[in-house]
Amino acid sequence: MKYLGKRRQTLCLLVLLIITFSLVGGFLFQKTAFAQIDELTNTAKRAGLGTETEVSAIVGKIIGIVLTLLGIILLVLIIAGGVMWMTAGGGENQIKTAKAMLRNAFIGLIIVILAYAISQFVIANLSKVTESQEVQSEP
Repeated sequence: MKYLGKRRQTLCLLVLLIITFSLVGGFLFQKTAFAQIDELTNTAKRAGLGTETEVSAIVGKIIGIVLTLLGIILLVLIIAGGVMWMTAGGGENQIKTAKAMLRNAFIGLIIVILAYAISQFVIANLSKVTESQEVQSEP
């Protein structure tokens, strides 16, 4: 810090103090956060949320989460391939690598989108079939 100017030293110290007090404050008021979580949990129970026990609904949510994460990863790969191509500066090897990355990421994204659509279709129809069987077996 001796190479920084007086203003930058003061600014760095101020930022460090703010971060330190934020962390200490988070540890001191931790019980308040847990109390808020308990209140939110009680409110969710009263509203009837979180009581889904159908296997098809749970599997559908898990598949949706996994496919969403894969879509985000592929979107990042597409952006990385585009940046690689833009910064290639005419280098043939780097352009080939970028094109391959973009092509593979687009193919993967199409596969993920189709898998998402198929899984949503199957889960929706599976839910309808199980509901109709439950209705028929009740009387």
